[in-house]
Amino acid sequence: MEIDTRAAIVVDRLWRAYAPFQRGRNTSGDLTSMLAILVLAGFVEAEGEPEDEFVRRWSRAVAEARIGLSPLMDLRGAMRSAGRDTRFPVSDILNLGLGFLDGDDESGDVPWTAAFLTALKQRPTLTEAGLPEVGELLLERHVQEGTFLAGEFHTPRAVAHLLVALTSPEPGDRILDPACGAGGLLAAAARRITGSGRVDGASFEAYATDHSNPRMAMMNLAIHGVDRPTVRVADPVSLFRRRGVGLADRVVSNPPFNQRIEDVHGVDWPFGPPPEANANFAWLQLAWTRLSENGIAAMIMPPRAAWSSGAEAQIRRSMVNSGALLGIIALPPNLFAHTAIPVHIWILARDNSRHGPVGEANAVLFIDAGRLGVQAPRQPRVLTAGDVDRIGSRLHAWRRSPRATPDEAGFSRAVAYEEILKNEGSLDPRLYISVGQERPTRAADVSRMLDELDRHDEAMSGSSGDLRRSFGMCERLTRSGLETPLVRLRDIIGGTAGGGVGDATPGLLLAGPSGSLIRADDYVDAGVPVVMPKDLTGSGFSVESIRYVTEEKARRLDRFRLHRGDVVLARRGELGRCAVVREEQQGWVCGTGCFVLRPPAELNADYLAAYLRSSEARKWLDARSTGSMTMKTISLQVLEEIPVALPDPGTQQVFADAMTRLDEHERLLRERLSLTQELRRDALNGMLTS
Repeated sequence: MEIDTRAAIVVDRLWRAYAPFQRGRNTSGDLTSMLAILVLAGFVEAEGEPEDEFVRRWSRAVAEARIGLSPLMDLRGAMRSAGRDTRFPVSDILNLGLGFLDGDDESGDVPWTAAFLTALKQRPTLTEAGLPEVGELLLERHVQEGTFLAGEFHTPRAVAHLLVALTSPEPGDRILDPACGAGGLLAAAARRITGSGRVDGASFEAYATDHSNPRMAMMNLAIHGVDRPTVRVADPVSLFRRRGVGLADRVVSNPPFNQRIEDVHGVDWPFGPPPEANANFAWLQLAWTRLSENGIAAMIMPPRAAWSSGAEAQIRRSMVNSGALLGIIALPPNLFAHTAIPVHIWILARDNSRHGPVGEANAVLFIDAGRLGVQAPRQPRVLTAGDVDRIGSRLHAWRRSPRATPDEAGFSRAVAYEEILKNEGSLDPRLYISVGQERPTRAADVSRMLDELDRHDEAMSGSSGDLRRSFGMCERLTRSGLETPLVRLRDIIGGTAGGGVGDATPGLLLAGPSGSLIRADDYVDAGVPVVMPKDLTGSGFSVESIRYVTEEKARRLDRFRLHRGDVVLARRGELGRCAVVREEQQGWVCGTGCFVLRPPAELNADYLAAYLRSSEARKWLDARSTGSMTMKTISLQVLEEIPVALPDPGTQQVFADAMTRLDEHERLLRERLSLTQELRRDALNGMLTS
């Protein structure tokens, strides 16, 4: 049995033992405590002798757990004894404030420890499954099951391995992550460097932006062979000012997107001060500044960093002119749990000329990996080992010999600095890489498609149960005598609705730009997306035929740019069609033919969108529309007058959740229909060729 398979079995067993104890408790410290127990278990198996106190206390804790007694007293004793041992991989663990080490009672607030220890000692064992593999999968299980890591996104394993493959750390390198979250990127680097041994913790420099993450990151790094790791809390400005901490050979990081920072003007930024409202370019400049002469950095960034305007555009141009950029890699959406936003990887070099042949360091490599990865129903997309190798191999081949590495249509292209600067410093890979039509390389795999149908059936069953529960809650609210006042949209937007929203902060209702502001010749092949009525779907935005304008043009249309939480509504055609702006649409432009509606903070945007899509709202709009039967139009004044059923915010959330689950159910149905049609079309050909 493969190690990953054994690790998956162990983690599934541990999770099923822990899951029943989640309800009615504060679970924020559970994952850190679990990782600490894994560190202790690994230390007992690797270094323990029968006469050691921590071995005796650990064995007694396991025996107590197996017969249903609380193991906490002996578990704490084992950890305290092990923590005093100079060989223990986490220094000062007794002073880190781990939840299960606090208190002298028998249960504390960690009632899951008996079940957890019992599950841990079953076959396959931790040694057989591999401690690093179990730690990684347990962390991902927590993320997938809805346990958010405050302040910083968890980086999926495949993405972490990709960043490590791109930077190729070696023994002796000093590696920095200035926003380490749970430590996943440094853990992946440690696995590459250490093999089966351990590595000096001084080789790793780690900081977290959220106070809840350092302990978790330290446990994660210890599990992955880093000896006595240290993680501190910091922010990009304070780190930038701390010049005495030395240089790094490799920087890998997934910092918080669009984070607000302060005091940026008191710092000597190499490429220009970033805006206080957005720390993206503070993180990028911090990474570049900390690189050694031969250093290389891989930083995860939101797509908008590649094309945003103002000070950020000037910083990009300065980075290009100075040769700080090696490459930009666009990854597919849905890689991260709880968000569909796609991301870019920025590859930075302190000295570009040291990473390629002399005289050839005058270009940036763009890779569009947006169509790579596989995705099971209701699961995040996953980059395969082949995907990681394809991306990494392309970058390394280009770095070794740019002129001998041809562009790959639809996937990669090296672009000279001059062309980038002519495009106002835009680093959006879509601007430089044309998507070609890929020819199928083999017949359809019938067995694979049938397996996909089985997974869809399972997902549909779970989705149906979720729908039933959500709408059951809606029905209970309705039967309880729910009072739903009708309020004009004008009053809601103006913050004068009263009732359900109280003293609301005013919102915004705006018609999209007129045709004179966006002419036909303003549209370009790539740039900032412009939303038209045809781009609004039943539950979101479609980019299949979306049009673009340049960043310069988008700046002139700044008042029409979209913000997260806005509702975009069609003003012509199929009335009532609308979508809520998410993180990935931040900065797009509301186009001609649409309204942009920014609800007050107290009004749920998803509820409002669901109401505007309802048959009652559509009938009201149709009755007051002008134009022909095939092209109905409503004015801003008409939309302002529409009466909206306005329950209290809690009820709004319940109804919004139900409609969100309905959208997800519809998505699954469409995917299943598409797969069935593919099977009908290709099955015979697949069977004949096989």
